[in-house]
Order: sequence, then C-alpha cells, then structure tokens
Amino acid sequence: MSYSPTIQSKRRTIFHIRSKDALQLTTGFNSNFKVFLKEEVEIKQTEECHVSVMSVELPYSFYNISSDINNNIFVYDSTTLNFTNQMYDIDNLINFFNSDTAFSSIFTTTFNRQTLKITFTNITGSSHIINFSNSNINKVIGFDEDSIDETITAGASTSSPNVVNLATIHSVMIHSNIGQGNVLGTRQGNSSTLQKISVDTNSNAIIYLNQQDFRQISITQSPVIDSIEFRFTDQNDNLIQFNNCNFEFSMLFEIFERYNQRGRRRTIVEPNARNMNIPTLPMSSVELEPRGNIDDIDDTHPIKGQSEAEHKSRRIILNELIDTIEKQS
Repeated sequence: MSYSPTIQSKRRTIFHIRSKDALQLTTGFNSNFKVFLKEEVEIKQTEECHVSVMSVELPYSFYNISSDINNNIFVYDSTTLNFTNQMYDIDNLINFFNSDTAFSSIFTTTFNRQTLKITFTNITGSSHIINFSNSNINKVIGFDEDSIDETITAGASTSSPNVVNLATIHSVMIHSNIGQGNVLGTRQGNSSTLQKISVDTNSNAIIYLNQQDFRQISITQSPVIDSIEFRFTDQNDNLIQFNNCNFEFSMLFEIFERYNQRGRRRTIVEPNARNMNIPTLPMSSVELEPRGNIDDIDDTHPIKGQSEAEHKSRRIILNELIDTIEKQS
C-alpha cells in the first residue's frame, strides 16, 4: 500500500492583500502594484520558502474588447475603425459595424447564429480592401491573427473562417517578482506566474480561485521577503484593466528545511500532501508552531537496553523505509 506522509512546514505566515492598500506602479491601472510586509519573512540558507495563493476575489469589471488588451482596431481601405472600450455581446459587435456611417456605406455586416461566423458584403459598385494585416481585432471576429489583406469586389462578400470569439480573457495570471525556478511557461521559459485563475463567470460578477483551479506552489530561496511586486494579466500578458475596482487575495508562505537529516534534497510538497486547513485572522499574519515529521526521527542512538546489533538492524530497516517513502512521495 502506498504511504504518503504529511510533511509539516517549520513555520507558516499568511498575508492578506487588498489592492487599495498597495503602491500602484502603472498609471491608469490597479493591477500592477507593490506591497510591503510589516513583518518580513526570513529564510535561512538551509531553508526554502514555498509560496502559494490561498484565495482570490476579483471583480469581472474588465472589457472583452479594449485598447488595453490590443483588440479594438479594424482597418479597411486604410481607414481605421476604432471600437469603443466596452463589454460586447454579438449584437453589440454587429451593430457597431453597421452603425458606423463610413463603413456601412461600403459593407454590410451579418452574423450566422448557426455557424457563429461573421460576413462582410461589399454593397458598392467598386472593389474595397479589408486591411487585416493592420487590424488587431481579427481573432475576435473569427479571422486569423496573421490574415493578409483581402480585396472584396463589387457585390462580393467574405466570411470569417473561424467562429466569433468574444471570450477574449479566459484566464487571469498572477505574476510576482519572487524568485522561483520551478514554474515554466510557453511564452518565456522560467515563469513569474504564481497562480492561474479561470474566468468561469459572466461580467459584473466575482471571479474566485475555485476548486477546479490547480493550486500552484512556487519555491524561493531569497533570504528575506519584505516586499512583493504583483502583476495581474490576461493569458496574453496584457495588464488587466479592472477599471479602478478593488480586489483582495491571500497568500501563504511556508518555510521548509531544504535538506532532510540524511542530507538529501526534499521532494517538492504537492498541495494534497499537506494540511491546508490553516486558521487565519482577518487582515493579519499568522505563524503556526512546527510539528515533527519523518525526517526528524532520531536513528543515531540505541534505544535503552538495545544491543548494538539490534540497533544496526533497526537503522537499516528505518533507512529502507525512508527511501521507500521518499520515492513514493
């Protein structure tokens, strides 16, 4: 039977963070900021700190089409149509095209609710060009990001090869400047991402770190954590524009010995191998007393009344047990 021991940290600190209390670093956004810990987290040379996000409450106050996420420009005949920063449904999107006097005098825009694709029809007597190469709204309206310019002859039309996608932000990424080497990303190798949060609710609701979101653990060996910089971005690394709506989240810092008593590097502790039911106090830091674990077993001294041979046999059996547990954990 597989045995996975619960490895206890030496000490733990919980840090509750409110965006309204932070030092904002980017003008016009409250999603890039710095916070200062009143009591710093110290990490000895023989220790490492496991950092994780415990809870998050984010307002879904950002827009699906916006200059802030670089997807609001449509170009035709070298004329730029700038979409207003706002939340769009499919009717809003089609109406925006057809309500623009200059564009609607050349093209009519329709949407097929069965195929979920958009069509532009040239209603003039001459050819006109849709400059997809200069547009950044292509993916939203069902065209490829790298689409080339397309000439639409008189009376002809063009339809999007893909479906319209108005779910433009489907993940919120929490980044920090805490040094870590165990997290990778497809964009830039070693990643600064602390946690990925699924956007699984509608606008004007609250986005939570829920049970379906994998709890990520980041490891740092920085000697002191006294301030942290955060960036909340979408999956494309654009800063989230919360439109000045505040939010809260909580972090957990756990200090572990870097090596066990036998001088071996510990295996990273997964969330399901530790007790995450940690009592908290509102807006404060909490440290829990360390508890013993299997690495603290003293096998260096004989038990009273035990012979040297019995002691050596006991050590061999104990060492084999520890090796088995470390391989399984």
